[in-house]
Amino acid sequence: MRAPSLLVLALAVALPAAADDAPEVEHQPVPCTIPGKPLSLCANVSSQTEVAKARIYFRRAGEEFYNMVDMQFDGIKYCGTVPAPLEGKVISLEYYIQAIDTSYQAKRTSTFQIAIQAENACEFPPLEKDAARAASIKVFATHKKQGKKLDDGFSSAGVTFVPLVPAK
Repeated sequence: MRAPSLLVLALAVALPAAADDAPEVEHQPVPCTIPGKPLSLCANVSSQTEVAKARIYFRRAGEEFYNMVDMQFDGIKYCGTVPAPLEGKVISLEYYIQAIDTSYQAKRTSTFQIAIQAENACEFPPLEKDAARAASIKVFATHKKQGKKLDDGFSSAGVTFVPLVPAK
């Protein structure tokens, strides 16, 4: 069997990614946050086509189902706001970020954990600084068993919960 020529290898490296490649999602995980304040999580998302959606899936560590919030493009990156974890109710938050492009290709990050710590123990919590965003968080259920309200480990202040309606 003959090895591929250098020209073939060079072409393979130089060709751009196909239009149906999944989007790229780059996110720097955060180690901790504080209770009682909504979080702002951001990621750089790029695609050969156009990014259709970027979302944060989150849950209290150990829960069965994730909740989801949409992320908005701010001109540089995509950011989303997660409801405030409640002190004594959430010890750790699990989350991942997923992007979908207009070719319906999806890519997600690994699952990350954020420890919920006292304010003086967490140096750089990713708090939502925009009061309007913190006051208008739309959370979507991902499973019908989640019911009609947000998990009681999170503050419902400023949150609209959208349950998953079973198909009829």
